[in-house]
Amino acid sequence: MMTEARKKEVEEGLEKSRELFKNRKLDEAQQTIDALIDSLTDEEAVMEDDDYEYIDFKSPVEEGIYRSERDSIENEKKELREEDKVQNDDEDADEESNKEIRLIDFPVSNMYVLSGSIAMEREDYGHALEQLGEAMDWNPINPEIAFEYAEVVKRMGSVDQFLELTKRIFPHIYTPAQLAHAYRNVAYYYESKHDADKALAMLAFSNGFEESEGAKREINAIMKDIGEESRQISSDDIKKICEGDDIPFGPDVNVIQMTGGNGLYFFDKKNYNMSKYFLTLAYNLTHAPQLKEKLDEIDKLQEKEDK
Repeated sequence: MMTEARKKEVEEGLEKSRELFKNRKLDEAQQTIDALIDSLTDEEAVMEDDDYEYIDFKSPVEEGIYRSERDSIENEKKELREEDKVQNDDEDADEESNKEIRLIDFPVSNMYVLSGSIAMEREDYGHALEQLGEAMDWNPINPEIAFEYAEVVKRMGSVDQFLELTKRIFPHIYTPAQLAHAYRNVAYYYESKHDADKALAMLAFSNGFEESEGAKREINAIMKDIGEESRQISSDDIKKICEGDDIPFGPDVNVIQMTGGNGLYFFDKKNYNMSKYFLTLAYNLTHAPQLKEKLDEIDKLQEKEDK
């Protein structure tokens, strides 16, 4: 773990690298951030030890998704054991996955993301994938890291892999903006395959979660190319495309259940700030009226507490 002085040194190095990147001094930015990463000692950048698994989550919901996925895997293993489909020599793997989770005490994934993003702009795609892969090791849930990794693959021209990587991000998405990003990615794939109908459907779906000027421009460009002025695209049309091409349709059910469930759990514990945090995420994904009612109830309770 890091001393406070060392944390400050790392933050200053990160900020210097960001500033260089912002000013398009790409080579110097790359050298600065990579030198900072190389300066990390084994003690500072430990991912796990005998008791703990260290992860660099960016928000409580990311930890919630990770724990939910881990619990699901453990439950599946238990069911398999009960059916005698798994041998007892798998016990070591179980012990590994049951380690207690602890948050790393400095933004290590940010360092690797920045390095990977700079490398991508320098068109050093191999280094970009390596660094972003390290970032995902430190935070396997954050969608923004995964989107950046997929972007590198797209720039390398591997559109089929780009689609597959995008599909893997859906179970970790927890905001409408992230959903919009994912469907823009899917639209790009269809455009690359010259399938204007499906591209239009995905762009329209994307704008339903968060409007994007870029998506609007792309819609207009496609409509001009195919000689149409307007088109009505129904939710059923979009769902049919998603089901036919194995594209997730809308927010992930497990994420909705986890955020809603955690929100109600914290409500019962009278931790209204955390309850509101999780319920707001669930509501933004679903616009379910019962979640809005619960959020309004929390607002009233918090108003009473403030008086």
